[in-house]
Amino acid sequence: MIDRKELLLPPAEYNPSTNKVVIAGHHVNVGGPLPDLRKGEKLLTYTLSLCPVCYRLLPAIIFEKDEKVFIRKTCPEHGEFEELYYSDAKMYKRFLKYTEEGRGAKPYVPQVAPCPFNCGLCPRHLNHTALANLVATNRCDLSCWYCFFYAERVGYVYEPSLEQIRYMVRQLKKQGVTMAVQITGGEPTLREDLVEIVKILRDEGVTHIQLNTHGIKFAKLYFDLGFEKA
Repeated sequence: MIDRKELLLPPAEYNPSTNKVVIAGHHVNVGGPLPDLRKGEKLLTYTLSLCPVCYRLLPAIIFEKDEKVFIRKTCPEHGEFEELYYSDAKMYKRFLKYTEEGRGAKPYVPQVAPCPFNCGLCPRHLNHTALANLVATNRCDLSCWYCFFYAERVGYVYEPSLEQIRYMVRQLKKQGVTMAVQITGGEPTLREDLVEIVKILRDEGVTHIQLNTHGIKFAKLYFDLGFEKA
């Protein structure tokens, strides 16, 4: 177990008297009505989800209809939301047989708020991180319609410093497992210090590093310099 002195402060606080979570200065409600099943629908399981408007934590149902799997939730303020969860119900059920509870992990964030607001490896986690996503930036030189994260869409730039990145990796090390990290974004090749980020990961013992990129910068290097120099 992690020494209590090494535990990180959780990013959220939960007030059971008001049934609200306070995170990053925002007050988020918890709870809502359980959605009903309708004719022709088969309940598969219950889960928790968020209102896409106010981020209220809501009970949700996952159900089968017309050989597809859907999720439904109802926010008291913003109404009902239903989304396609899995396009092939048979495939969904086939994959369920691979579901297996983990054997436990080394939590380093105390649990004080409900998931997903507690954020971090809290005592509810039964598996360690298999592949950690390191968001190097949310800047991007494309504007794909489906992307929800790039800076122009969210209205601000997120870009951790090299010192912050080293700190993140050191928290990951507390899990005590072989570390694999994917550098992602945004478009991570927009960072001029990308090589320095890779060096930090290597210095901190990351044995497997991936780069999630659209590849445009590498393609330009290839065409400008040729395969050998690129």
